Order: sequence, then structure tokens, then C-alpha cells
Amino acid sequence: MKQLYFALSLGFLLLLSFQASAQSKSTITGKVTDEFGAPLKSATVFLSGTQNITACGDDGKFRLNGIEPGSYQLSVTMVGYFAYSQPVSVLGKSTNMDIKLKLKQTALNQVNIGGKDNFDAHFKIFRESFLGKTKNANDCVIVNPHVINFSTEKGLLLADADDFLIIENPNLGYRIKYLLKNFGYNAKIDVTLYDGETNFEPMKGTAKMQKEWDKNRLKAYQGSFMHFLRSVYQNRALEEGFRIYSINTITKDRMGNADMEYNVPTVWFDSLVKPIDTSFVAFKFKKLLFMYYPRKALSAKGDMAYTKPILKVRRVRPSMTIISLHANKAIIDKRGAHRDFRDFLIEGNLARNRVGDQLPFEYQAPAKK
Repeated sequence: MKQLYFALSLGFLLLLSFQASAQSKSTITGKVTDEFGAPLKSATVFLSGTQNITACGDDGKFRLNGIEPGSYQLSVTMVGYFAYSQPVSVLGKSTNMDIKLKLKQTALNQVNIGGKDNFDAHFKIFRESFLGKTKNANDCVIVNPHVINFSTEKGLLLADADDFLIIENPNLGYRIKYLLKNFGYNAKIDVTLYDGETNFEPMKGTAKMQKEWDKNRLKAYQGSFMHFLRSVYQNRALEEGFRIYSINTITKDRMGNADMEYNVPTVWFDSLVKPIDTSFVAFKFKKLLFMYYPRKALSAKGDMAYTKPILKVRRVRPSMTIISLHANKAIIDKRGAHRDFRDFLIEGNLARNRVGDQLPFEYQAPAKK
């Protein structure tokens, strides 16, 4: 009965959301000034993770049109000023914002001790850690690598950038502008953390190239974290091919090393997702393990093939992803976006997907036949 109630409630909210979206999309307007109120002509304003970008006029004003309801990160950048970012929830009404940028203190560009060889060594590590190790990542080109500033501290490789990183992804057909706020790589434990804002510009090509891009984009999307969160919003994670388990205990072996056994009882996904309104759902859990098996997608939630009480896993397999929540819940919209980039800690398979495999939130997989 609880599952039926959830399905009916979410179905009704999704219907209302579709109707509202079909009627009108929202607009974000505003004005960008310096600390003294002078308008900043040509400041760049964009919604991170999307194709939506514009420049301020002579009066510092901007306008972003055609925005679907959901969670966004609005970012503003201009040479000589600190970048500005603010989360924005769009709920079907137009939003107006007044934004002030803070002037950077004039400083000499950072010098990479050791010259070109040192920069090249740092850039090689950065490229692999930032873009990823997949075919899509390997074929990406960072057009302007020398906007990156490298430094080292206590065994960490650190980086930021003076301007947008321009990345061409020939396999997915996008030219990416990435506003790198910070980057850190710990070689000792092979862990990378980075933060920034992304804008996507579709490349222009022949019909043959577009067909190849469409194929590669679908492949990159299937089983991705965006795909997972969209299926969470729609309450279709199991039907979409995600096998999901709730991790109860983790026990190390007698030597205390990383050879661990997980007792992970199957979880019925309905209990983890709660509709908030027509635009958002709350996703609440402690720690989940999931795998993407599209050929074994459930035809219905009552499929008895997915009722094993316990799955015991010794070591995390390459196909497995483990996610934990930073807070007690994450708020998700239908595009697969969540309000705070810190919401999820991702380990395993999907943690290896970096910028080289990202798609804009405008991407829609073709309908299944």
C-alpha cells in the first residue's frame, strides 16, 4: 500500500510538473557591479552544468532565458575579479539578482619552480586526474593549459586557474568552459578533489559527426550518475537497470587491511525517496552500493528475482559504486541535479568518471523503442 501511495503521489506531481513546464519556462535577470556599484560590462554569467551562458551589457545587466524548474549554480566571472557563485532554486517564477564582484589584488603570476619540465610533469598528473582515464577523456584537448597555476604543499599537487579552461571533447561533441576554483591531488593515496563550474557549447559538424556524437553521448549517459539521479527522481532506478543495496556492516579481515566484506540487504527504493513538490524529491539514506545492469532491469518492483535478503561482497568490484550522503538528505530535480555539490561522496566505478565524460543537463536520452 505504501509503494502504491508513493507511485500515485509521485506520478501526480510529475504530471503537474510537466504541465507547468509546458506552459512556461523561467528567466533569471540581474545586474553585475563592482564593489562601488559601477556596472561591469561583458562580465560572463552562466548556469553551471548547462549550455546557458550570456554576457552583461554596457549597463551590467544580464538575462538568462528558457530555464526549467530545478536547482542551479549561477556563476559570474570577469578577468581581474574574484569569481562569484550562488545556488539558485528555480520554481517557475522569474528571478532577479544584484551581484557584486570583488576586485582581485594585483599579483604576479605564480611561478612553477623547475620551469617547463616541472609544469609538464604537473600538467600530466592534472590532466589525467581532472579529465579521467576513459577514451573520451584521453581524446579531450585542453586548449589553454597555461592558465593553470600549479603549486605543491605537503605532498599534494594543488592548482587553480586565472581564466576559463577551454576543453574540446571531440567524442561527445562539446566545447567546455571550466571555471576551476581549486584542485588537489594526493599521490600517496591516489585521491583527487576538485571544484569548479562548467558550461557546455555544442560543436558544429556534419550529419555523420552528429550521428557519432549522439551514439557516444548515449553511451556516456547510460549508467552515469546523472542517469542514476534522474531515475531516482522518477522512482525508476530499478527499472532503469540499477541494482541497489543498503550497506549495513563493513568488517575487515584479521589483519585489519582493506579486504572487506559488506553485508548489504536489498533495499526497496520507494522507502528512500520522498516527493517534496512538483519540482523536487528528497533522497535520504546512509550508504548505498549499486551496479548498472541494464539487461537485467526489472519489469516491475515486485520482480522476485531481486529479493535476495543478503548480498555478501568481498572487495569492491570495478562495476560497483558506493555513495554516502554528506548531510541527512539530498534534494534532486528531474534533470539529475542536486542543490549542493558536496551532497554525495562517490567511491568506486562512477568516481572514475571525470570531466571528460560529463554531459550538460540539457541532454536527453532518446526514448526507448
